[in-house]
Amino acid sequence: MGSACDEDPEAAGTSSGRRAWGSLSRAQIVAAALEIARNEGMHALTIRRLASDLGASRMALYRHVPDKNGLVDLVMNAIAEHDVVPPDIDEGPWQARLRRLADGMRRELAAYPGLVDILMTRANHGPGALRLIETVLDILADAGLDERQAARHYVLFIDLVLGRLHRELLDDPMDHHRTASLLALAEEVGEYPRRRAAGPNLREVTSQQVFDNEIAMLILAIESSARET
Repeated sequence: MGSACDEDPEAAGTSSGRRAWGSLSRAQIVAAALEIARNEGMHALTIRRLASDLGASRMALYRHVPDKNGLVDLVMNAIAEHDVVPPDIDEGPWQARLRRLADGMRRELAAYPGLVDILMTRANHGPGALRLIETVLDILADAGLDERQAARHYVLFIDLVLGRLHRELLDDPMDHHRTASLLALAEEVGEYPRRRAAGPNLREVTSQQVFDNEIAMLILAIESSARET
């Protein structure tokens, strides 16, 4: 019968600089994967690269994660569980809590290049994602929404935050470099006085201001729906 050393020579001992077989934990895998994803982006996250950074063999990692998709799921769940939801999310009025949650999602998801692209194309069903959903629904319940209204506004909230972040990270159509030529043309053509007058103000609008106002509009919509119950 073969030993663990026979099955995986690279992971069997430490003479080659690799970890001893069985010494690698899931927590170590997640921590190293998060570091790669944050510093280099999700595209750099592979079983081979992670094994190299951990000083382990790929076979050692396969004891904890089945493949790259499983590795990506671990990373997405860790971010959702530990980074996105602020520790003080239960404190204060529901409006302030919803804003803090939106800010946390926007800030933390943007810190991992390529993560939003993945979230736009595949679901995350880990405990971190479930906690995030429960947190949003708790806030909406505290706002006075019934279950049907809460479900609808939950979808709006996620769509707003992920959609805004996706546009910002790709190429926001409202970014200054996209609107510069249009604003310049409006200043030259005399038949559009309102657009010409709005030009300086439009140039001052930031992505943060757009995001803040979108959340404010959603809060107004939630308050309106709560009054209907």
